[in-house]
Amino acid sequence: MGELVRIVFLVFLLAGPAIGLSAQDFRGGFRAGLTASEVSGDDAGGPDRLGWFAAVFTNRDVGEHSRMQLEVMYTQKGSRVIRDPHNDNNGQEVTALFRVAGDNGVPEPPVDEYRDYRLNLHYVEVPLLFKFDFSPMISLPYADRLTGEIGLSGSTVVGHYEENRGKDITDLMADRQPFYAAELNLIAGLYYPLREGLDFQLRFTQGVTPFRPHQGGSTTWYNRGQYNTVWSFGLSYTFFAR
Repeated sequence: MGELVRIVFLVFLLAGPAIGLSAQDFRGGFRAGLTASEVSGDDAGGPDRLGWFAAVFTNRDVGEHSRMQLEVMYTQKGSRVIRDPHNDNNGQEVTALFRVAGDNGVPEPPVDEYRDYRLNLHYVEVPLLFKFDFSPMISLPYADRLTGEIGLSGSTVVGHYEENRGKDITDLMADRQPFYAAELNLIAGLYYPLREGLDFQLRFTQGVTPFRPHQGGSTTWYNRGQYNTVWSFGLSYTFFAR
């Protein structure tokens, strides 16, 4: 948790000049919703782990149509993979997994590639975001009501669980692939107003730094370990919305 405290302090330090120090100029609120996440190298091919998030935030205008926002968020990430090689092709047996043995033409048993794997990651994350209204740039109906956001976040794992074929491998993998102390993430998102102060939100978060090394230990300059990718959607409520 010491690393998280340093991240939060650093974000506040960087955010201070941008969002000002006058408390009466701040607005606050909370966000909550669902997440769909994936981990690079999990062989799943898409967001496969469902979870949820909850956050509190404060923001302040830095322009007529722009704001800086600081959040503290709990979020769930990870991976979920269920793959049966005998039913990978719309329920049809995958004959490529059978090999011919000797000259009698009798197929050997299929290669055992069945996989039932899950990785549950619990994070505390601190995003710093620049939010901007689309109305000065777009005059199309509905689109001119959108608000966008871009930014960065620091995050750290505060809990995790890992399982393979029903067996708890949390401690084993924590020793084999220890988590890094913190991660850096890139964030982009959209808000659409539902009523005053209440918005529907869609957000994409991509890890810029890995959360742990590859199992094999090999790295390249552009792929230094396992990375989180998260889609989240939910509701955002702002008190004292303008």
